[in-house]
Amino acid sequence: MRLPSRLGEFLAGCRDESPLLLGVAPFGMIYGIAALAAGVPAWIAQLASAVVFAGAAQLVIVQMLAAGAGFVPIALTSGLLNLRHMLYSASMAEYVRHLPRRWRLLLAYVLTDEAYAVAVLRYQRRDAPPADAPDYRHWYFLGAGFTLWVGWQLSTAVGLVFGATIPPEWELDFAVPLTFIALLTLLLRERAGQAAAVVAGAGALLFAALPYKLGLVAAILLGLVAGAWTVHRLERAR
Repeated sequence: MRLPSRLGEFLAGCRDESPLLLGVAPFGMIYGIAALAAGVPAWIAQLASAVVFAGAAQLVIVQMLAAGAGFVPIALTSGLLNLRHMLYSASMAEYVRHLPRRWRLLLAYVLTDEAYAVAVLRYQRRDAPPADAPDYRHWYFLGAGFTLWVGWQLSTAVGLVFGATIPPEWELDFAVPLTFIALLTLLLRERAGQAAAVVAGAGALLFAALPYKLGLVAAILLGLVAGAWTVHRLERAR
């Protein structure tokens, strides 16, 4: 059996992440368009994509800016929205804890929804390298994250440059829910994702009547707790 190399794993991560860019591209364009509509200078909007690199949070922030929201509501909303990354981190920790700090910091930076969905499946595959062979799967993780990062930067730039010329009838907004639906189908393959999805779905229905969309916030928190608890139980069972 031919053992994987650093470059081979990196390119495999790039390859497997690429199909998800079909949903990311219009998502990034929507963000660029929304940022300009909210009065955010183009260079700051592009810099945010490079530094923050959190599509859903970026989109919510510019939409709240356009609505005249203050700093505290924006910070709380974006913070709650990104709490799901705690579940991603807990899930990936066992696979990367042996890596040097520089690697863990780099992989933490590219740990987004789409990159996690692809990378965690690579770690869970049965063709893990033998115990006496080098493990280069973190290069796969990096390839997936790098591909997503480049796609996000380019799609943001397209939205900033050509947003005003995109016909409204294209209705690019459809890409946002479709992207997360695609990710959900990937994440439901593991128990933590299944637990989080079931509990969050039940919470959304149970608390749907709460004002100011607080039901969704409660559902997110419940889903995170359920997913983290499942990860903890699975680790203890090993």
